[in-house]
This record gives sequence, C-alpha cells and structure tokens, in this order.
Amino acid sequence: MDESQLHRVFRAGEMSQELALELFENGGVLVLKDFPVGCEFGIDYRSWVVGPNFLGMKMIPPGVHFVYFSVPGAPRIAFFHCFQEKEVVLRRWDKQSEDLVPDYKSDEVELGRLRANLKNIDRHLGVYPFSDYRDWLSLSSYITPKIVRRLSPSNALGRISSQNEMVTHEAELEKRMGDPLGLSIVDREHRGRIRFTDEYGLPLMSEGEEAQLHFTQIPQITLAETNLRRAGIDSSDRFLRCLSSVGGDYREVLGEFQFAFIIFLIGQVYEGFDQWKRWIHLVCSCTTALQSQAQFFNELFAVFHFQMKMVPDDFFVDVLARNNFLSSTLSLFFANIEDTPSVDPSLKAKGTKFRALLEKRFNRSFVLDSE
Repeated sequence: MDESQLHRVFRAGEMSQELALELFENGGVLVLKDFPVGCEFGIDYRSWVVGPNFLGMKMIPPGVHFVYFSVPGAPRIAFFHCFQEKEVVLRRWDKQSEDLVPDYKSDEVELGRLRANLKNIDRHLGVYPFSDYRDWLSLSSYITPKIVRRLSPSNALGRISSQNEMVTHEAELEKRMGDPLGLSIVDREHRGRIRFTDEYGLPLMSEGEEAQLHFTQIPQITLAETNLRRAGIDSSDRFLRCLSSVGGDYREVLGEFQFAFIIFLIGQVYEGFDQWKRWIHLVCSCTTALQSQAQFFNELFAVFHFQMKMVPDDFFVDVLARNNFLSSTLSLFFANIEDTPSVDPSLKAKGTKFRALLEKRFNRSFVLDSE
C-alpha cells in the first residue's frame, strides 16, 4: 500500500488487522540510542515521558513526520523527517549537548544488523499513535519533503529549537575567515584578540546561520495600514510576488502555512507563530486574488479549519485576547469575500460557514464594522 492509499484509509477511519500487519512489516522505525529516562519524546501530535526500556518508535507510516524531545525544564528540540517504507533511522543521545545526533559510526552494515535485530528489540519500541494519525494528516497535508528542505535550518538534522542559538560576531567572522586562532587566541603570533561589543561592553551576538528557519520573506501588512475598513488596501500584488518566489505553486504557500503552525503549536517555536501571522495578514487583505487564485483560497479554508480544530480552547483564547490580530484580520477577510464581485460562490459559502464556526468556537463576532 503506497502513501496516498494509506492516507485515504486513515481518513476513512479504518484500521484493520491486515493494515496493522502491513505497517508492522513495512512501517518506518526510529531507534534512539542512550535516550535518557524521564525525558520527553514526541512524534506528530502525541508525546510521552519515557521510561528505562524505551528504545524508539515503530510502525511509523510513510510520509512527513515531526519528531521532538526535551529534557526536564528545557525547551523542545525538533526536526521533520520523511519516513520511507521499512526505513530505519538511528539517532544517538549526546549527553554534552543534550541533543539527538546522527550516529556517524553507524554505517550501512550496522544498520543492516539493526534491521535484522528489530524483532529482538521490538518490545522496547513504542507503537506509532494511530489514534492521532488522521489529525496529523489534516495538519500536515501540504507539507512535502521539498517544503521541509526549503524551510528547515541548514544544520545536520534540520534541527528546530524554541531557544535561539546565539553566536558572537567574532565567532561568525572566524567561521568566514577559516582562521579561528587569529581572533580568539592570544599568543606570540596573535598579540590581541578581536572582540565586538556594544556600548556597555557586552558581546554582540546574533542567531547562528545554521539555526535559522528559511521562511518566505513576506511584505509587512499592518492593521493600521488597512484601517480595518471595507475600503482597505488590496494586498493581491504582494501575495502574487510571494507566490512567485516559491515557484508559483500555491501548495507551497499552504505547506509553509502548515509548517509554521506546527512548529509553533507543537514545537513551541514562537518564530513559527510570527510567520503564521504574517501569512494571515497577507492573504486576508487580498481582494482581486480572491478571483484569480480561487483554488488557493478554497483550500486555505480547509487548512485553517483543521488548525482551529486542533488548538486548545484556553490557549488560543489567550492569543486572541493578547493580540486581537486574528479576530480583526479574519473579520476583514470575510468582508472582502462578501464585497468582492464575481467571487466563486463556493468560496462565499465556505466563508459564511467558517465564520459561523469561529463565532461559535470563540464566542465573538467576526463581522467587520461597515463604517
């Protein structure tokens, strides 16, 4: 059974013994060496605190998955991985960095031994949480391996963390020059050490390049700019420029929208929330694109619907109360759909239905003032 067939089966809510056996034989396996007891491990929409016998996860369906972990009191570290059928992924716990790292000593011969030995360690492998798989598919339906490669940081695992990895300016310069001794070491050959500091003598630091997410650069659209009125500006040209920057494929935009939401909701990375907001501000202030990109907006409703379905009530109400961006921006979006001539009737119907759902869920109005 290929990946698309598997998705259809799970969306239909089926999990037969035959399917369970096929996943046991053909599903992916993630083996974690030396993973510490009491740490958190999660995949997609479920996480656990692991015990002493935990060695990893089995029966992982083919496709893109979100793996994350943390030690007590520390932020989550995460990465996306596209599991292939029967793929065995091996990661080793590094005590010094408190991180999962590739086991470079493990060549194909060792991986072959590991595959042959899977039945012996089977009882130490957790079963993928299939009760949550339909939800995961709904949250990640547009995320492809290509999108993961495009957006993930450039470090070895595409490692994503809620805690920014800061490096000094001199360390960045050392890396570019390829001569660290010339900057950080004081000896006979290097009489002085170069330091970059601010006015208070503190070291100048920035986020390391290998830790940076590669999100699409979105033109800033402010609420003040639109004045939240029906006569607000049309951001369609800006949206089309962003669309062009990802090859003109609207599914790339939807995939990035899902990627940003997942690393925020599950990975607890606030940068994902910021990018998610930027996309919302942009698409909700479009008018002419509602006609020229009708397919995108029709599919956007489905993506956004599942996102609203998955967030905890109290969590998202707090976000709404603190920023008020979502209720205001979506009110503008619904007004644009109502007021734009020749909008596809199915899009108008989806807008009306989605607005009613949001009003019921969050107990607030999403109707824009007509002034």
